Amino acid sequence: MPKIEVDDEVYKALQDEAEPFVETTPNDVLRRVLLGTPDKNNDETGEDPDEKRPGVLRRLIDQGLLAAGDRLVWDRPRIGETHYATVLAGGCIRISTGEVFTKPSPACKKLIDQETDGWSAWHRESNNRSLKDLRSELK
Repeated sequence: MPKIEVDDEVYKALQDEAEPFVETTPNDVLRRVLLGTPDKNNDETGEDPDEKRPGVLRRLIDQGLLAAGDRLVWDRPRIGETHYATVLAGGCIRISTGEVFTKPSPACKKLIDQETDGWSAWHRESNNRSLKDLRSELK
């Protein structure tokens, strides 16, 4: 994969442009700005997400850290809510409403209408490991 160097000034501009909890890397910002990626807050599609829009969890799947069909849980004990989602083969997330998201944070926002760090919120039900923990193991 080709690499580019980004100086401190450009990196700061990318951070300022990023949507909190939604765009977690400079590449996310660049994809939106340069490639016209659809609105990150309306990150669902009526098309087959596995073929048309691979999700950010794809890297976790490819490295065996997550599997298609894994059930995700987001427990909110202070208000007595629990939300569930399913990991799709393309790396997307299908929430209980049937809507599909390419990133974990917009899935959270859709459920509670509030910005939330989906990487920390969603946990794999089988072992209660957060997506953030799994992502930290990527090579």
